Amino acid sequence: MDELAILRAFAAATTVVAAALVAANWNARVTVAGFVIFTVAAIAWMADGWLERKTSLVIQNAVLLLINALGVWRWLPKAEKEAR
Repeated sequence: MDELAILRAFAAATTVVAAALVAANWNARVTVAGFVIFTVAAIAWMADGWLERKTSLVIQNAVLLLINALGVWRWLPKAEKEAR
């Protein structure tokens, strides 16, 4: 398996795990973890898009990266409150 295939498998797996965590909405800490994993996935997809010269994939995941950062910012105070 070449490096690009490993990168794509990682990006796909992290996307699925993140989606499951955010959709589950068990508590704020799990939701924050989902958004953090989504951020990692977006970076992986951006790397794939960069290596494959797929501008649309890079742009799409740059936007998703910003959305996920917003998700972390929005949910982190709730997670900190739950931890107390």
